[in-house]
Amino acid sequence: MNILIVEDEIIAASYLKQIVIKAGYTVVGVVGTGKGAIELAKSKEPDLILMDIMLRDNISGVDAAVRIGHMNPKIMIAFLTAYTEKSMIETAKEANTVGYFLKPYNKEEIITNLHILASKHIPIKQESETIKLIENYCYHPENQQLFCHNQEIVLTQKELDLIELLCNHRNQVLTFEEIIKHLWGDDTSFVTLRSLIYRIRKKCSSDLIVSVSKRGYKISL
Repeated sequence: MNILIVEDEIIAASYLKQIVIKAGYTVVGVVGTGKGAIELAKSKEPDLILMDIMLRDNISGVDAAVRIGHMNPKIMIAFLTAYTEKSMIETAKEANTVGYFLKPYNKEEIITNLHILASKHIPIKQESETIKLIENYCYHPENQQLFCHNQEIVLTQKELDLIELLCNHRNQVLTFEEIIKHLWGDDTSFVTLRSLIYRIRKKCSSDLIVSVSKRGYKISL
């Protein structure tokens, strides 16, 4: 993996860089501001960003992560934080969040989690059934990719998880509760699910995911 470190404390940033390199990964940049994080994410396109919550400028780590997620949903983001407030966790759901590293940093814990994230990053090469959907949409389950007219629709991991869930149950309606439990383990609200559906519909045909009144959602075939 190529990793971008966003940490505004120089000593902590240097320590993280040493850990990442020792773990066998490449550091493509170190920056201490939200603005710098967004710029480097755009130019370097890292696989993973280690993002501090509190930064030097007026753009927080969470805000930067959300903007980066909209710009390039394939970039994974792990937060570096001493904060565990519920409000921060809820806001972070808007980004492609894959984990949290709590301060003070634990070298062994960071290396272990980097290896886990790296294993998730490896693309699957197997051939798989293509699921044909409405119009010219199709879904490739093995690689978790959605296409329209043979062009990939770039979605966040959570958006892809929902598409996959509906495709796996494409002959039935999934209730709101079933979807929430599968995607978040009951630890969220209907508003979060509705927001997720809204973001998918902005990127795809509004008819791809059908709302079934007072019941739930299904995928259109």
